[in-house]
Amino acid sequence: MLEPSGSRRIYLNKDCSIFCVVSAEDYEWAIKWRWSYTMDKRKKKYYATQMTRNRAREQIKIYMHKAILIERMKVPQPSPKHVIGDHGDGESRNNTRGNLDWATRRQNNLTALTHPSRQAKTPVLTPEADIPF
Repeated sequence: MLEPSGSRRIYLNKDCSIFCVVSAEDYEWAIKWRWSYTMDKRKKKYYATQMTRNRAREQIKIYMHKAILIERMKVPQPSPKHVIGDHGDGESRNNTRGNLDWATRRQNNLTALTHPSRQAKTPVLTPEADIPF
């Protein structure tokens, strides 16, 4: 995947081999916390996540893309069924503002089937991918 223009990297592991990208205006906000990654159920995609505790002291997982939609972009969920923070290009680590929107599970599944970039295998983002050889 090509990194969107004006985006900034946030590394998700100690050796900086896994990272996500955010819009420049969200970078300072995002680096206030230590982010790591969580793989999806199929072990094919990485999501930027952090663990924290709620007021009842229960441990919860925060997904960066949902935090950006709610806290930074102030985009309310259109309905209670819109529970998915959808990555428009199918790249789970592209957390730039232009790539995020709310979706229902059905909408997310339809997008996955019909979006051209989601039909091809998405290359894994690595620092080595930036080397122009």
